[in-house]
Amino acid sequence: MQDGDTLMNVGKIIFYAAFIISAIIIVCSYMRSERPVRTALSGMLSGGAALLAVHFGGGSIGLYIPLNFFTAALSLTLGAPAVIIMTLADKFGII
Repeated sequence: MQDGDTLMNVGKIIFYAAFIISAIIIVCSYMRSERPVRTALSGMLSGGAALLAVHFGGGSIGLYIPLNFFTAALSLTLGAPAVIIMTLADKFGII
């Protein structure tokens, strides 16, 4: 294995660990609200809508996020901020 491969694997591990920690924090936040189901559904709806908007409408302004299991899970779990982060990461070549 080369140094670049090792660095790539460490980056993926850090990314997945950050995703899991963020998901736990979001779920705890949902559970603390007065209406946890309603709060969770509104967060999921905003994330899904943002993902669809960027996927289908972002091409006209140079933005694109593919629809796949990973992007759907991330946007439905973390909401619209996840879509913003994925868009910025794609725009600046991080992912």
